[in-house]
Order: sequence, then C-alpha cells, then structure tokens
Amino acid sequence: MRIPSPAHVAALIASAFVSCSPTTGEAPAAGAPSRSGASTSSSSVDDLRALGYAGVTDDVSADRRGGVVFADEASLAPGYNLTSVSKFCTADLFDARGQLLHRWQDATQRAWDHVELLPDGDLIVVGSDRGERKYAGALCEDHYVQRFDFDGNTRWKRPLRAHHDVQVTWAGDLMTLTASQRKLPDLDAEHDVIDNELTLLSPNGEVRESHSLHDICAKPESKFSFQRVAPNPNKKFPIVDAFHCNSIDFVREPALLGTHPLYAAHNVLVSSRHQDSLFIVDWDRKVVVWQWGQDELSGPHDARFLPNGNVLVFDNGMERRWTRILEVDPRTNRIVWRYQDPRDRSKFFSLSQGASQRFENGNTLIADSNSGRAFEVTADGRTVWEYLVPHFDDANRRAEIYRIRRYPPEYVEGILRAHGVALAGGVSSTAEPTAPVAAPGQSH
Repeated sequence: MRIPSPAHVAALIASAFVSCSPTTGEAPAAGAPSRSGASTSSSSVDDLRALGYAGVTDDVSADRRGGVVFADEASLAPGYNLTSVSKFCTADLFDARGQLLHRWQDATQRAWDHVELLPDGDLIVVGSDRGERKYAGALCEDHYVQRFDFDGNTRWKRPLRAHHDVQVTWAGDLMTLTASQRKLPDLDAEHDVIDNELTLLSPNGEVRESHSLHDICAKPESKFSFQRVAPNPNKKFPIVDAFHCNSIDFVREPALLGTHPLYAAHNVLVSSRHQDSLFIVDWDRKVVVWQWGQDELSGPHDARFLPNGNVLVFDNGMERRWTRILEVDPRTNRIVWRYQDPRDRSKFFSLSQGASQRFENGNTLIADSNSGRAFEVTADGRTVWEYLVPHFDDANRRAEIYRIRRYPPEYVEGILRAHGVALAGGVSSTAEPTAPVAAPGQSH
C-alpha cells in the first residue's frame, strides 16, 4: 500500500465517518496530523485517534482494476469471501476467483460496519442511518443492528448505539458493542467520556442485557491498567473516547473449552483501539481475567481466538506508522508469529480499521482497509491471493474495505442451494465477475 497522504488525512477529518452518500463535515484545523512520516508525538497520536473514517482510499488512482487480481489457487485456503464496504453499504459474497455469488446493499443508509452471514443465509449488519451528529458519529446516535434475509428484505432493525462488531454467541444470541455518554471522573474529571458496553440481543433483536466495560474494568479484581486518552480536538463538543472497542469474540473450538481458565464459553475477547489493549471479560462474573498489549500494540483491531488458544490481532501501528499481524499466546503473553511487509514494512499501513483471519492450512487473510485491498499470506509470509475493492466514488477513489471473512465451502454452498442458486463445480451457475456499484447519487 502507498503511505496515505496528508490530503487524505484532511478528507478523514472532514468526513469524520463513512457515509453511503457524499459526506460533509468541518474542515480540518490548522496543523492537522499527517498519516505519512516517521515519528509521532503523544499529542499527534491523540489527534489520530480522533480521526473519523473517510470510506475511500488516499488518492485518485488510474488503476481501475477490481476483484481478484492474483491467485495461486494451489496454495489458497478454500472457501467463499464476504466483504463489508462501509461507504457503499454493501456486502459482496464471491469465490476465490472473484465471481460474485450474491450482494446485499441498502443505498438509503449512511454506512455499514461488520456484517455476519448466518447459517440460514440471513445477514446481520451493524450500521448507521443518515442524520445530524453532535460528536461526528462517535456516540453512535443514529446506529442500529439489522437483520436482512437472503434477498435483502429487512426481518428486523433495532435502533441501538451499536458499533464495529456483532457476533453470534454459543447460545445463539447476538452480542454487539454499544456506546454511551457518561461522567467518569476517574478517567477525566473535566470532560464527558464515551463508555462502551457489551450488549446481548436475542436472535430477534431484543436487548437482553448490557454491561459497561468501564465498570467491569474499574473493579479492583479486574486489575485493568487504564491509559490516558485525551479529549477529541472538537472545541465545541469535547469528549473522551476512552475505549473505542472494535471487536468481540468467543472461544470457537469446543475441544479448547475448559483446558485453561481463559477458555470458557462465557469469556469474551475484546479489542480496544484507544487503550492499545486486548482483554478477556468473564461475562458471568463481570470481571477482566486477562489484559495485554499496552507498550506493544498501537491502535489494534479485530482480535480473534484461534483453535490453538492463541489470539490473532491486526496491530495497526498508529504510532509507529506501519502495520503488522500478531499471534499471541495469552497463557504466556508471548508473540509466537507475526506478519509485516517482508520487503518494506512501511508499505503495509492501515491507520484505521483492518482485519485478519487464520485458516486450517496456516494461511492468514488480511484486510488492508485503508487501501481497499485484501490479501492472503502463507505462514512464511508469501502472498498467494490478492483482491481489490471494485467500488469507486465519483472522484475515482477506491472504497475502503471494512472487513473480509472467508466461510467454508460447505457453509456457503448449503445456503446457496437452500435459496435456489444452482452450483456447478462448486461455483454458482449465476455467478458474475465482481462488478462495482455506485454510492447513492453517483453513477457507476
């Protein structure tokens, strides 16, 4: 990836958050931070934390390629890919060669975060509607969780200050992250604070329970180490985004359950960008039982349990200006694997967002979000697959990719057959190359 330009940072500040329609916002203040450069002061890190999501890549490009641009098919992990493209409120399901199998889209909305494909072919979306925002979206005033059927019809939509992620629990419920505005003098005596909650929903979208992550982390038995987060630079509405959590996960491997106190079905793994931390919450006792990352991670995203008990995380490198993927053993706090660009580590840098997924063959799928690119690497760092988001705005800027997930062949093929999509050789007979879509109000 190219190092994002100062002009793109201006666009990030101006937009403050992705939108499915053309975005507007305040102009950046003088001295706005650049995403290029070698060093970062603590004050500029605070400024970087306050940046929103532009939804498009850093500059106008003559490269209009889209879809799968490289594939070493003999080395790939099998499966079908699902992408979330926030600015276009679009989820694309496609195969390893880039053939589009299905698309969900809702042009009436502002943005989509994580999307989750359910076994029946329904799609769960964390998204946001259009509307006025006091804190440029940081409080998620217009957010929701929505369930679409396979054909894109709404089954239910729950207005909720949800953000970033939603996951299916062992019991079949849904858990998401939510936000609230509070007075928390232990974190900041002068400014209001954005707290995050773990919120449990029924399969029909009803809120079952919700618990403050601040209150959980502040318990003495949690032994959580808080790091200071400065208020955002908005002088009219200053507020402290203390956590900015962005992912939740559970132990998915049944054989792992009970082999260590960290591997319980009721434990929740959380990634916090602004605390530079990963931590595990014991949902039953509402305490933190593990925390790691401060002085090692910089603005992390998308922490996931692996079948071997380790944790995979997208370490953005906000402060150091280059990104890496880490696998850490939470039993020892030891990093056991890492990936960074093998030739020039500065070429792989996503200031915000980002995702990674490990496969049975040892490969890792990576979403280089700010470049609108995804790629798959082997355990020794060799690239075996590359995908470029095929959606562009009117300024010819490629859309960013929020996340990409690869589902097993049998999972997706069962869904397609159940919905009358014929398969020939494992590929939908109605498949077509991943064609771009335009944001609302834009031409293709």
